[in-house]
Amino acid sequence: MNREFLKNAGVPEDQIDKIMAEYGKDIQAEKDKAAKSAADLAEANKTIETYKSQVTELEKKAGDNETVKKQLDDLKAQIEQSKREAEEKAADEQLTAVIKEAFPKDRKFVNEYTEQAMIREIKAELGKPENKGKGVSEIFTALTKDKTGVFENPNKPGDMSGFNNPEVEGSNEAAMRRIFGLEPKGDK
Repeated sequence: MNREFLKNAGVPEDQIDKIMAEYGKDIQAEKDKAAKSAADLAEANKTIETYKSQVTELEKKAGDNETVKKQLDDLKAQIEQSKREAEEKAADEQLTAVIKEAFPKDRKFVNEYTEQAMIREIKAELGKPENKGKGVSEIFTALTKDKTGVFENPNKPGDMSGFNNPEVEGSNEAAMRRIFGLEPKGDK
């Protein structure tokens, strides 16, 4: 999205600035997440390199010693597991970013918990065979169709004050009883 696109769409200049500012915030947040994922992946790769050097060292010492061979095999398995987990985490974070980008910008979730739940539901739906070939937007639309309480109401209800009755304001119990047609307290 760029300014020229919004101008051509007939959006007023003052609104374009607001839209671009919000869009910039969203883009920056996603860039920050991507940078964190890259840092996490770099840290995981650094750990893998450490493991590899340990494997090389153990291979040199291994010889015929069965205990060392078992440690070596365990370390190799641990390296593969760490690598697999790092790749899965990076792929999951990338999928999450794609899903968030597909959410309509004109609608806000009622809270973070609801947004995270919707992301989990979309991920689950993407894995189902009946949704093969469907896009994130299509699945999102199907999941939110006819559901209430997912998005904030853009038409917030106004603040309604009670009826002002000068006889009630600052009154005491006797005045209240009189208004409701009750006999004064103590008279039976």
